[in-house]
Amino acid sequence: MSPENSYNIPRSVKDAFHRYKMPRLQGKIEGKGNGIKTVLPNIVDVSRALSRPPAYATKYFGGELGAQVQIEEKNEKYIVNGAHDVAKLQDLLDGFIDRYVICGVCKNPETDLIIGKDKNIVRKCMACGKRSDVNMHHGLAKYIVNHPPPKEKKGGQHASAGNTNGDDADADHVADALEDLALANGDDDDNEDEDIDEWAANQVEEAAAANDEDSDDPYDQLGDFIRENRETATDREIFAKATELHLSKKHRAAIVVILCLFEESVTVAKDIAKHDKLLMSFGTSDKHQRAIIGGFERIIEERLDVLLPKTPAIFKALFDEEIVEEEAFIEWGKKPSKKYVDKEVAKKIHKAAEPFIQWLEEAEEEDDDDDDED
Repeated sequence: MSPENSYNIPRSVKDAFHRYKMPRLQGKIEGKGNGIKTVLPNIVDVSRALSRPPAYATKYFGGELGAQVQIEEKNEKYIVNGAHDVAKLQDLLDGFIDRYVICGVCKNPETDLIIGKDKNIVRKCMACGKRSDVNMHHGLAKYIVNHPPPKEKKGGQHASAGNTNGDDADADHVADALEDLALANGDDDDNEDEDIDEWAANQVEEAAAANDEDSDDPYDQLGDFIRENRETATDREIFAKATELHLSKKHRAAIVVILCLFEESVTVAKDIAKHDKLLMSFGTSDKHQRAIIGGFERIIEERLDVLLPKTPAIFKALFDEEIVEEEAFIEWGKKPSKKYVDKEVAKKIHKAAEPFIQWLEEAEEEDDDDDDED
């Protein structure tokens, strides 16, 4: 997305390297007389950048302008009746972003709209973990409640817990999981390399799924704990906190750990070895490995000038410590993704990682040749 064809989200941010971008809104006036209308040819792309359904911004325009709108989602047609200047619509879009997109706390646009049981809407921020209210008196709020955003499909959701042993049993499961974890900075446990007892950890999460309705986001609580105790907490204690918050098998929890533990590290590649078992403890599936790569993409993005040249060393450390496997890196290397960082930054990281990916591919080819000779 070239700078001349895009804006920062929100537009008040003047940083040319701001990672959150949206296309400039386009408007096309068609018809005449009573049939005149303003077509929004790229509102789908704009809304995708905002992670909101295009009907929301279109309805917002109509409400602010006192105009009827036409929405044909199947055909991706979004129209505001009347002739409207695109600059005016872009200004109105700023209001929509302020009310329904950016976090009310950190002003980051990486939010989801959550509709509570009381029909109130909050913006849940994926960056700072806070929740900020939406003004329910604004006209669009009722439309959103009646037309909620599509739910993200998530695999591995917990079924209703059948555990009726009470809090003491849950605590025992937590203790068992931690005992088997054997993560201990400075801990001389002979079983240090044992995996977490997955059954025990799952019991903790399943029991929590039915009963846990904490008002504070657990990812936010985990991040706060790590930052407040970064100099003193052992990996064992960090995982204990994650387990307490029912995040012991969540790939997003691994990202939180990475962002909080490594955000100020000046020797990222070397420090990975200090926390290898902690990072692996949240899971070793393809999804978890991809999330770990994504977490370190975020770390590199935060200090791009310093860490971009060190990308091969950082990735090799993840590989050497067997946190991320060869197949996961090779699959990642096929195409830059904006899942975790801005697309342009992703391209730069992929470019910087090319020597490492090439080394992996060559090693794989050598192994294949050796197998053929055998």
